[in-house]
Amino acid sequence: MAGIGFELNKLLKRNSFFSETIAFFYSANISAGPWIISSLTLFLIQVYIPQQNIPFLVSGIIYTFIFSTILFGSVATSVTRYLSDLIYKKEFNNIYKLYTSSVGYAFISSGIFLTLFFLINKISEWQKIILFSYSLIVLSIIWVQVIFISAIRKFSPVILSFLVGGTASFFLTLYLYKIKNEYYAYAGYNFGLMIILTILQLYIRRYLYLGEEVEKEQKNINPPLFILSIKAYKKQALSGFFTYMAAWVDDFIAWIYFRYSISKGFVFAPQYDIPMFISYLFIIPTLSLFVLNLETEFYFYYRAFYKSIEENRTLNFIRISKNNLDESLYSSTKLVLAVQFSFMLTGLILSDSLADLLRLDSYGSTALKFGIVGAAANGIYLYISLIAHYFDLPGIPLKSSIMAFLINLFLSPLTVKRLPGIGFVIGFIFATIYSFIRFNRVYSDLLMFEFSRNRLKLPKEGVIIHENK
Repeated sequence: MAGIGFELNKLLKRNSFFSETIAFFYSANISAGPWIISSLTLFLIQVYIPQQNIPFLVSGIIYTFIFSTILFGSVATSVTRYLSDLIYKKEFNNIYKLYTSSVGYAFISSGIFLTLFFLINKISEWQKIILFSYSLIVLSIIWVQVIFISAIRKFSPVILSFLVGGTASFFLTLYLYKIKNEYYAYAGYNFGLMIILTILQLYIRRYLYLGEEVEKEQKNINPPLFILSIKAYKKQALSGFFTYMAAWVDDFIAWIYFRYSISKGFVFAPQYDIPMFISYLFIIPTLSLFVLNLETEFYFYYRAFYKSIEENRTLNFIRISKNNLDESLYSSTKLVLAVQFSFMLTGLILSDSLADLLRLDSYGSTALKFGIVGAAANGIYLYISLIAHYFDLPGIPLKSSIMAFLINLFLSPLTVKRLPGIGFVIGFIFATIYSFIRFNRVYSDLLMFEFSRNRLKLPKEGVIIHENK
């Protein structure tokens, strides 16, 4: 993510347990902030309040997270890449413009979805319309803010916003449910989201907004920079969309199969949705870890390798840079795999206890086990995809995400009754294996690949040729 590596390196250089903890927490919120607030809040609420007492709140939180990821999370990679381009080219006056156009897209796309959702399901209760609309729009905007807050290179707003907002969301939900009802509890959850959005917005405007004069000069940009980011990086947007669809299509199939509506308009499969939703808690540490590693040590060697090519260094120097990059990538991958396997194993061991805590039946307990394994495969897949994007290989995540989506789409209807979540597991296992093979094929001969890819772009004159004698 644009800019996050600078702040993480600064924290890690202090070489203390506290600074390393802060760095890990910072990368956790940058990489998975909306996931943490949604999954953890739902988990804690489920522990203290039976789901049958708050059907609208539970379904609202799950719907909010799922559809906010599809609406904006899917295009996040394209926006992040375009933001990085603006920073690299020092076009700082366009950063806030990209932010406002991205927020505009999040607002408009959420509004269109909500309008269709309420009309199709004939929902007329104003409380439901306001509460669900607010949570979906705000969380979609928070997805945008998380991308741009990384460019500020300050960790305090991220940690402060999610810590204060998440805590307020949980306690206000419990308190307002006890003294009032479910609608007030949902309002308490939304208030926590508002705190997160407000704090992040204050920092983003303070550090990225360059004043009215600059904004006036940029008003004539047409089309909006958000549209330009999608046009520039179409494959990234498509792979993001299919990745999230692959992650949630089995939930949609479960909704169709069980046809259980706990609140008008919100089709729900509680014994399937809740365990699959909670299973994502077991990949958050891995997401945080690989962001921490890739944005610090790996990026240093990655940049050194490509800089040696740009500066026309000797072949021997370039090979040394490549060897350093190999070692960094290998150690990062080994660490991520080990941590993800450990958390997956821990989740499977604790799954029965968690099922009892969440009041799940035997079907829900099975779904939780498959969900934990599938989430682990998803986590490794996201790691490989991010590395592929680093090396500008968007075709690999695109094809593998389509593979995961199609496998999950065709297997889930056949297995949703007896093996809940197996389509999710197999889809991302195959996608992970495919993406690893494809990436490894390119990376094993990276020097030749980069020469072949860029030789047509080299100038005909002024090229320095090094001879090894």
